Amino acid sequence: MIIHGRNTVAEALKLGLVKNLFLRKGSTFREKPDDLEAAEFGRKEFEHRFGDEAQGVAAEINDIEPKDFVRHRKEIEGNVLILDRIQDPHNYGTIIRAANCFGVKTIIVARYHQAPITAAVCKASSGTLFYADVYETTNISSAAEDLQRMGYKIYAADIDSETVLKDVEFAEKSAIILGSEGKGIRPGVLEKADTAFRIPMSGDIDSLNVSQSAAVILHALYSSK
Repeated sequence: MIIHGRNTVAEALKLGLVKNLFLRKGSTFREKPDDLEAAEFGRKEFEHRFGDEAQGVAAEINDIEPKDFVRHRKEIEGNVLILDRIQDPHNYGTIIRAANCFGVKTIIVARYHQAPITAAVCKASSGTLFYADVYETTNISSAAEDLQRMGYKIYAADIDSETVLKDVEFAEKSAIILGSEGKGIRPGVLEKADTAFRIPMSGDIDSLNVSQSAAVILHALYSSK
C-alpha cells in the first residue's frame, strides 16, 4: 500500500513500517533514517504518481488488514469503539485519530459495507491508524454481545434517545457504538446497547458529522475516568 502525507509517513518511519520512501524534489521532509534511500521525483511526476495532497512525501508499506474479531477477541483490553458501517474513508480515519487522542485504540468494524483501510484512511488518521488494533466482524450485534459477556457495557450514540451525553455514567470497561453517515446505527445493533444517548445541541441543524460526534463522545469518556 502507498501512503502519503508528512505526519502519516513520519509515523510509519518511526515504527519501521516503510519499505520504500518517495520524495518530491525540494521537499523539506527530514524524517528519513540514514539507512533508507529515498527515490526523488520532480513536482509533476511526483503529483502524477502520488496526488497533489501528498505534501511532498509518500511511502510503500505492507497492506494493513484488520484482525478477525472472533479469533482474537480475547486480546481486547481497554475501552472499545464499534463502528457500524462507516463508509467515508475520511470519517473513518478522523474517528481513529480522535480515538487515539482520547486513549481508545481498539476499533471494531463490520466486514462488509465498511470503508476499507486505504491511504486516505491512513492520512485522515494522521498516522494514528498504525497504533490502533482494528478488528472486523461479520456481525456487529454478535460482537456487542460477546463484549458484554467479557464484562463490557455497551453505549450507543442515537439522536432519538432521551438520555443526554452528560448524564451517562461510563463503566470501567466501555464500548461505544457509532452509526453510519446516512442511516446511523441499525435497529438490530442499537437494541444491544445497555445505554443509548444523544449529544444535546442548539444550532440550526440537529446533527454533527460522525467524526465530530466521535470526538465529543470520546472526550466525555476520557473525562469520566
